[in-house]
Amino acid sequence: MRSLLVALDDTLAGDAAVKFALALSTKHGAALTGVNFVTTDYLPTLALVPAELNVAYSNLQADMDRLEQAHQRNERLRGGFLKRCTTQNVKGDILTLEGSPVAEVRGVAAVHDLIVIGRDGDFHGAPGGGLAKAVEQILKDSPRPLIITPEAVRDPSRIVIAYDGSIPAARTLQVFTLLGLASKSEIHVISVASEQDVADRSVRQARAYLGLYGIACTAHPFTSASDPAEFVISGAKSLGADLLVMGAYGHRGWRETLLGSVTTRLLSECPTALFIHH
Repeated sequence: MRSLLVALDDTLAGDAAVKFALALSTKHGAALTGVNFVTTDYLPTLALVPAELNVAYSNLQADMDRLEQAHQRNERLRGGFLKRCTTQNVKGDILTLEGSPVAEVRGVAAVHDLIVIGRDGDFHGAPGGGLAKAVEQILKDSPRPLIITPEAVRDPSRIVIAYDGSIPAARTLQVFTLLGLASKSEIHVISVASEQDVADRSVRQARAYLGLYGIACTAHPFTSASDPAEFVISGAKSLGADLLVMGAYGHRGWRETLLGSVTTRLLSECPTALFIHH
């Protein structure tokens, strides 16, 4: 891993994203780019109808005031981010973009290895609680894996990988390992299936792949008829995970239910930072 992109936002989860990204950069020697936005997509196009000009002008003034406040907020975020990078000896840079955050993040992500973003980040500095719509949209079509942070995080030293042997899970494990994120950490692999031999086979596969890179792990095969995703998150919490790596989980597979109601709830409520790749 050479380069991280972190979304700067004036929310608790946004601040946690910066903290987590700084910890990863320090641990792996990666450069860190903070990106913030002055969104202009809410600004109206004025129709030149004389009877409506006064109202339109008043609305435009209010929007321009919002835009100025956004510029001031971004300057504060920029200064705080660069100061934190200097304090932790991280090579930091800033991108300030205008326009649609979702489209712009997709564009700049192509020259970074990983995106770190707070789950309540809407780039307006006003968290609405749970998983923000902007984060959902970035998650759908991101060219890079994401780490989505809750409001509080710890440095990633204990990692839990959820693995069910599916193609999306295998792909997630590969990308996570090749980025070097599994190194220098305590690794646990959890697999949940309705039959014990299926769970055992899954954790053996994950252990064998990690072993190719000299990475040891502790395996936790479980038999359960409950929803696998909820079971895994509960297991990650009991293991004290700092990061949960999610591949394909759920009755139809994580990839197919990526933004379904159950997955959205888990992303909104999970107390652990989540690595997601699809």
